Amino acid sequence: MENLQKYITLITRNKDFQKLFAARLITLGGDWLLTVPLLGIIYDLTDNPFITSLVLVVQSAPLFLLGSFGGYLADRFDRKKVLAISEFLSGFVVLLILYAVTTENVAFILFSFGMLSVVGFSYMPTSDAALPNVVKKENLAEANVIFFSSWGIMAGLGAGLGGYLTTVISRNMLFTIDFLSFLISALIVFSIKKNLSEKVTEDLNKEEISYRDGLKYASSRKEIFSLIITKATFSISASGLLSMFTVLSYDIYQAGDYGTGLMFGARGIGALVGPIAIRYFFGSSDGRLLNTIGITIMAWGLFYFFIPYTLSLYLTVLFLFLGHSGGGSQWAFSTYGLQVLTPDRLRGRIAGIDYSLYFFMNTISTLMIGYLASVFGVLFVFKLFPVLGFLFGFVWYLSTRNLWKNLDKA
Repeated sequence: MENLQKYITLITRNKDFQKLFAARLITLGGDWLLTVPLLGIIYDLTDNPFITSLVLVVQSAPLFLLGSFGGYLADRFDRKKVLAISEFLSGFVVLLILYAVTTENVAFILFSFGMLSVVGFSYMPTSDAALPNVVKKENLAEANVIFFSSWGIMAGLGAGLGGYLTTVISRNMLFTIDFLSFLISALIVFSIKKNLSEKVTEDLNKEEISYRDGLKYASSRKEIFSLIITKATFSISASGLLSMFTVLSYDIYQAGDYGTGLMFGARGIGALVGPIAIRYFFGSSDGRLLNTIGITIMAWGLFYFFIPYTLSLYLTVLFLFLGHSGGGSQWAFSTYGLQVLTPDRLRGRIAGIDYSLYFFMNTISTLMIGYLASVFGVLFVFKLFPVLGFLFGFVWYLSTRNLWKNLDKA
């Protein structure tokens, strides 16, 4: 009941947290609103799983190349301004994507969608770094679960809407909604009263901020290093399969963008429900919570394993919901661990390193799985990579459980 009260207090009474959370909801919703239609557009134009996977490659590649620098910006400059500028620029890139789609030039469409990540590279590490500045330490775990739920909510609602709206409104209207979402998010960020860089400003008076400080800290702390590695390694098995949702829906289930939206929606809702439930039942201490990460990865692998053996869209939706209840928890709790174990002056850089490595592995995974699906078929990759993910979760759990037990003793 105590944890439930913390959730209620954060959502109903902390105005600055509400605004930061709302801005993130709107931003992620806009991202997912575009992703499903663009996957469908590219697959319609090419009928090629590998080229379709490039939609997520161009989305993630700029983030691994620039993510660490985004974390540096979060520690070096006013976080509120960094977030708002990112949002304004992203809004105008959406108009470029709209124009590219009208040309039906695949290379131009992929380039313009990649530009959305280029101008928005600093948003996620800056948003993560700002969160501890608007909540108290004792409420940070609950705040992080709610904050991460923004991804789950909008990956579900945004992706589902994106798939549905392509059947009822014009592309121009869909892209206009996305354009406006970024501008609204920027205005919400500017309305936050609390200084999101308060502690950063204090530290700048004491020492020059160096990107290498983040690398040294990450490599010297076993807990930090382990949490960064788990996201990146898990991404090898999980990330590339996302671009194959469209291929499953079009070729196996004959459901088009509607099916793709349902699958992405189930993934998002699972990522929302899972962290809240696990935090409630197993979150009595930081060490105990972090010790669940390996188990949640194994759960993802177990439920994904069943997908290629069913020819039912709705059973697949169920397995995706259950699988991402685990996969989403892994992300939420590893992010929380990095926040509580990292001093504020380094938090942006650690988040940037985390995102850069994750999106690097994301890019590799998407290219690899897209190629294998083109050669061996989409069902092959859904048989192989969940097994690899399960094995990684098992090894990670065995190798880190003493680390988290010692954390509680410290």
